[in-house]
Amino acid sequence: MATIILSLSTKSDKVTSQHEVLIRFFHGKHVNQRTKTNVFVHPDHWSDATQSIIIPKWRTLSKERKQLKDELQQKSERLAAITSLVQSSFQEIDKGNVPNDWLKKLIHDFNFPAVTTTAKPKPKQKKSFFDWFELFLKTKNYPLGSTKSFRVLERALGRYQGYKRKRNKDFTLDIDTISKETIIDFFDYFRREHELAQKNPKLFEKLLRDYPAEITQKHKSPKITERGDNHIVNLQKKLKRFFLWLNKEGYSTNRPFDGVEIKAEKYGTPIILTLEERNKIADFDLSSKPHLERQRDVFIFQCLIGCRVRDLLKMTPDNVVNGQIEYIPRKTKDNKPVTAEVPLNDRATAILEKYRNVDLSPYKSKVNSNPLLPFISSQKYNEAIKEVFKICGIDRMVTVLDPVSGEQAQKPFYEIASSHLARRTFVGLLYNQIQDPNLISSMSGHVEGSREFARYRKIEREAKKKAVDLIN
Repeated sequence: MATIILSLSTKSDKVTSQHEVLIRFFHGKHVNQRTKTNVFVHPDHWSDATQSIIIPKWRTLSKERKQLKDELQQKSERLAAITSLVQSSFQEIDKGNVPNDWLKKLIHDFNFPAVTTTAKPKPKQKKSFFDWFELFLKTKNYPLGSTKSFRVLERALGRYQGYKRKRNKDFTLDIDTISKETIIDFFDYFRREHELAQKNPKLFEKLLRDYPAEITQKHKSPKITERGDNHIVNLQKKLKRFFLWLNKEGYSTNRPFDGVEIKAEKYGTPIILTLEERNKIADFDLSSKPHLERQRDVFIFQCLIGCRVRDLLKMTPDNVVNGQIEYIPRKTKDNKPVTAEVPLNDRATAILEKYRNVDLSPYKSKVNSNPLLPFISSQKYNEAIKEVFKICGIDRMVTVLDPVSGEQAQKPFYEIASSHLARRTFVGLLYNQIQDPNLISSMSGHVEGSREFARYRKIEREAKKKAVDLIN
């Protein structure tokens, strides 16, 4: 009698925290095979008892919950299709002569029907570098933010290939022939691309507009700016992750990153508002500038709940539940979809009451037809925040790292103020009171074990030093 067992791999994807579903097939004493299904799910949505995906039965469905539920339903149906395929295919083969790679080949051909394999999966028609990159993104199914970052890398590689063809028309990126030297040359190009674009305006106008044809998402902005070390390091890690995937899946044995040093990103200590500064902004009389008063209120509310601006933009009155804000952080909903719950204090409640009966229809957007607060576009919101800081006299000099040079620079606070400062202020002020990353992350929506909190420990040390100085 044939038996099929589904289980989760013990290894998780470092980016999404999801585990791949494994399938094991038994028949008698001689057939015992196991392979990967290419279906990934978080342990919170998997049942070992039923060997199936758990689809939440929520009473009310927000847009985020519906998207998650649809995604889990699709994955469940895919597992059902795989199980059915295995059962039907086994009925048609010689039971006494089952190939050792029967199950692996069957599942692989199901997931990638356009690729036929022998010992290693090789395409009938040679795929381009960018075809493999598209397959990588489709297979990994990263969250939207990570996918956008990979697209930045993809477009840069396309422009690099086009630039190299200026001198060598046969130059082509190929997963099997890219060398360590190519990797180093590409990132040297990427670092200097803004200079090269200035020297070759006609070439880069064409590259940014038309090239490369196989990349579906074109670069929307014709301007190439100077990049800093952190940006370059981030893309180096992403390109290396792509090649590690090629190696793991058996598509290529090429390891061009061997011997390539990838430095660590550099981040300064998070700059946050003090409680006194935050309250000064909150209580400042801006009645003569109502457009700034509204954005000030939005900013203070963001300081009090700690969400990302993208999540704030999508909030509606339905996110207010039993005296607290509840939402699924956009950055984590595709990998570990937990609900962030933030109790509303008196100041936050007062802001909501202020706009409860105000007509907010002018603030409707494509993503939110029933906004919680009078939120304008992200760019105008950031501009308003800087202006509010300046009017309120929040102008102390702060030390920041220049994103391009990596050097320290002194700037007045209002120049570096932005929407993300609200999130950092929320976390930083809480961290000064309770050094419990897990408790804070349950409200801020940071993923468990986030390295973000390591940067707040310096704030904690400085706070302790100031406290001890009080008893000199």
